[in-house]
Amino acid sequence: MSASLFNAATTRTTSSITSSSSSSSFSRRLLSTTTTSSSLKSTTNNNNNNNRKVGRGAVVVVNAVYSEKNLGSATVRGTVRKNNEDRLASTFNPTPQPGKPSVIISALDGHGGDAVSDWLSKNLHQTITKNMNPDKFPLEALSESCIECDKVCIAPPEGFWASFGERGIGGAKCGSTLALAAIVDGNKLCTANVGDARVLLIRDGKAVQLSVDHIPDDENERKRIDRGNPNLRKSMVEFTNGTWRVGGVLALSRAFGDSFLKTSGKFEGIGEKNADYGSGFGLNAEPDCAFEQITEKDTWVLCASDGLFENEVRGGGGGLTNEKIAEMLNATTADPQAVAKELIAAAVKGGSTDDITVQVLKL
Repeated sequence: MSASLFNAATTRTTSSITSSSSSSSFSRRLLSTTTTSSSLKSTTNNNNNNNRKVGRGAVVVVNAVYSEKNLGSATVRGTVRKNNEDRLASTFNPTPQPGKPSVIISALDGHGGDAVSDWLSKNLHQTITKNMNPDKFPLEALSESCIECDKVCIAPPEGFWASFGERGIGGAKCGSTLALAAIVDGNKLCTANVGDARVLLIRDGKAVQLSVDHIPDDENERKRIDRGNPNLRKSMVEFTNGTWRVGGVLALSRAFGDSFLKTSGKFEGIGEKNADYGSGFGLNAEPDCAFEQITEKDTWVLCASDGLFENEVRGGGGGLTNEKIAEMLNATTADPQAVAKELIAAAVKGGSTDDITVQVLKL
């Protein structure tokens, strides 16, 4: 695949970001959270001043500094859409204050248009940086930032047109998934995903999936959605066109946007702003979050839209397995930018027809 096929739907920010305290009152579940810091025990430093031994001989990297040279980014339009609805964003802050992220990378997979994914690529990282502080567990800040941004994504238009237009940026059926990774205090890897975009950590040569695929094929997600169903005779998730779909239309159980599946309190376009968030058909943008300390055994972090991956649940075909991605990353000697393009080329060769977006960070 030639480099000309890759388009730069990219938002990059390199800046000194000022601190801003947050008094957010959002209370959200933090799912699939693996907290390891409390079990790590520091011993003497080894020859590398940036590392220290912890636990059972593992070595946690400390005071690591990352720049755009560590990052590879690529996105390509698939064969099923006229426009690439994916977006990606990266933020580097070389001198972060304590508790603030030094790196944030994200892949955003839009559907029903690119308005939501585009807005998130320009605003989500700033919201996360605002909400993170030393007094707050970083996963809590990630979770509340996703909800805060989604409330903007599904809000009705302002002013006179509020009575006429659809709720939501890009319209009621425009939405996006998310795979995001942030590094805080040099060695704390904090991740969040909404929908079926994935975050992988390559640890000791193996792919560790730090995200959870939010799809209605998952029985637990179907049960979560139907717990709020007022109609006991009919599920809010239907099996249509070969897969489970929320409301019979959306093959995702969590997403940003898609306001037509999120109750406004009144009729579409006239409802109170953000009333009853997350009700309706059970769709919401609550992320699954994970926490890992970066060790010497960790080599890559990857955030990618679902177009990169083989999908066994929905019939397979196209894309790469997590194991194949780990194999390619372990074998490569190329720079991160070339690696991102190689991964996309391999997925396309394997039969993927979707938009594909990849961000890889060399640790």
